[in-house]
Amino acid sequence: AEPLLRASRDVESASDDAETTAAKLAVDRTRGAASARLVVGACAVAACLVGASARADWAHRRGGALAEREEVEAFGRELNVGDLSKYYEIPRKAKSVKQTHANRVLFYNFLHVPKTGGTFFHSVLRQVERRVNRKPKQEAFLGEELFPHDHESIAQWITWPLVDTTRENYAATRRHFATGEPAEYFGVDRLRKMYESGARIFSKGSYGMGLCEVVDAPCAYITILRDPVERFLSHYKYSCLAGAENRRLWNKAMKDKGECAMNLVEWHDYLGGDNWLYVLAPGGGENKDAQVAAAIANLDDPCFKFLLTEKLDDGLEKLTTLPDFARLNATLLPNFAQHNEAPELDAHQQRLYDRHVANEDMMAHLRRNLRKSLAVYAHAERTYERKWQ
Repeated sequence: AEPLLRASRDVESASDDAETTAAKLAVDRTRGAASARLVVGACAVAACLVGASARADWAHRRGGALAEREEVEAFGRELNVGDLSKYYEIPRKAKSVKQTHANRVLFYNFLHVPKTGGTFFHSVLRQVERRVNRKPKQEAFLGEELFPHDHESIAQWITWPLVDTTRENYAATRRHFATGEPAEYFGVDRLRKMYESGARIFSKGSYGMGLCEVVDAPCAYITILRDPVERFLSHYKYSCLAGAENRRLWNKAMKDKGECAMNLVEWHDYLGGDNWLYVLAPGGGENKDAQVAAAIANLDDPCFKFLLTEKLDDGLEKLTTLPDFARLNATLLPNFAQHNEAPELDAHQQRLYDRHVANEDMMAHLRRNLRKSLAVYAHAERTYERKWQ
């Protein structure tokens, strides 16, 4: 009864079930029925907040947001071998190249959760990649670059010299490591030579989960997490109001009008939910509690490290305790705030943003919508220090 009572209190107080743990996330009939009753109340609030525009026909949604959701579903299908009823959890799998150094792996697979500081962290990985690989490349005759950009299988990498796990190229990247082809760059002998010589591979992208399973050498995940409400507000300013990345998530109606005038709740609905959990636990099942449980299980995996945007300086210091990151010099990195600030809003856009954020009912409803993400983030906050011990 306690999880059910807690969930009811959280809906009333907008605390969003942030204390949910993996053990309490199993769905039962009783909680499902209660959730259905709670949704009715939530919808009543939404009706007041969203207004007439949300009651209109949403067929015009078929723009960038829908395309992105379809890409996420395709990603889940690939990892779960077509079974969208489950969510990906990191498996235990033997590797041909054995781990021989404590806290040292060949491949550091950075999972980029958008609007958490990933662009800044790209500069961290680039600095470490240059420093850690300079000597091995020379002494082990690995070539001028571990993955030459002029090779046809690598030329499309938009994150080069980091391995590309973006939505554009993750499938090809996964195929190269799964097949070991071309062997001169992805084969087991090449991976073994890199690992034993001290060379290290780094990646960046939002579609990297599951890649370690097909890399036949020691591999670990790393990500940055951010308070889900702050992350959503940043995403709203960036993708809706400012129309960043050439208005990538705008639909035709928005582009024709020249603005995205949705409020926070409308934007959340337009996106089909702000479910960045696919970065940690891809899949397509309807049981979102199961996705939360899978995401938490992956964060708890021994082969997973994470930093928090709100404690990034501390995270970078902790990162240097890993031998392969020991030479990181944070003083040479670009200013985090300047490197990750959202595009400047014009006066009209800023007024819209300020009005929405000041609306307590709207913010409470937004927090309810983000309760799954908040549950994962709450777990990350609780386990952050222990994760780096």
